[in-house]
Amino acid sequence: MFVPVPTTLAKDIALSPSSYIGIHTSDSDTRVIFVSEGCTTAVGYTPSQLINTRAKDFIEDSMNQDSYSDLYQEEETNELAEPEDEANVYSMWINIKSARGAPVLHRIISFKCDATIVYLGVTFPEVPFRDHSELEVQTLDRELAQLSVSPEKQVQSRGKRSAPHKFMTRNRQAKCVLILENYAPTDERQQVSGPLITFALASIDRIIDADNTDLINTPFLKLVAPEDIIHVTKYLESLSGSTDVKFERFVLLSRPRIIEGDIEVRDEDNMRVLVEGLGAASSKDGVVLFLRKLRTLPPPKRHNMHEYIHTRIGTTSDDDHLSLLDILSTDPETTDAAPGWSQLR
Repeated sequence: MFVPVPTTLAKDIALSPSSYIGIHTSDSDTRVIFVSEGCTTAVGYTPSQLINTRAKDFIEDSMNQDSYSDLYQEEETNELAEPEDEANVYSMWINIKSARGAPVLHRIISFKCDATIVYLGVTFPEVPFRDHSELEVQTLDRELAQLSVSPEKQVQSRGKRSAPHKFMTRNRQAKCVLILENYAPTDERQQVSGPLITFALASIDRIIDADNTDLINTPFLKLVAPEDIIHVTKYLESLSGSTDVKFERFVLLSRPRIIEGDIEVRDEDNMRVLVEGLGAASSKDGVVLFLRKLRTLPPPKRHNMHEYIHTRIGTTSDDDHLSLLDILSTDPETTDAAPGWSQLR
């Protein structure tokens, strides 16, 4: 049984843009399982008030609330057929009910993985209410590596209501979502080891040899290949202080040493994992990082001074790779990306 939408105001709502992170299930119930402290400032609810409520019940627009939950539903496929996945990173504008009862405009960036939706909500309380009669959704990662996009839209009738139009893609790459604490360049601990991992989905073990429970409170840079630490540090720094979604490609260690006492794999024997990341940061509550595994690489060679021979992995493109580096935009009205829109009716 779900807790009803709370109506008690916990705190004055910020009159300027603020942000927070939430996690809910990807099924039709959209059950909230985590909300960061920033939601109190953004919409007036404490995290404890929101746990076990249904995320879709807070949508104030006149479009059917099921349009939001339908967005994340898997298409029914033949059990013998190869599985198909739609895009995994979405951007949309939605009015969310605040504790005061008045709607607050949100830009939602949601990351779908492991039957879970991890989202970053950015509020725009100064914008007057305008009813969104349709849910317009931009798929930010539809152009990522090795995706074959079908031009046909998959539509299924459910009574009088149609399911969302989905641009289907065939994608078998491993993916995962992490939440990191905000990167603080002036923090001496973070200067050495980077921000701590505060949340990890279980699918991380499909990318590297690590258990998600062991990663909690582990410095993120422990997962990064030594030759790419400077590159990743600059990426994390670019995310701090901004709620824009940013794309980067970097290399992780296949077998990072996370637990003290574990057998350490020599660097020259430790395979590398090339990943693509889409990251977005809340102003106070952390960074959401979506990772997609591209391929496994051999350890880099060193020259006679024992320094790594860099291959510019982070910036080179393959013939079969369409990078978002130049075309990624978080504004649905100004994006230069190829059409990746769905209108849910």
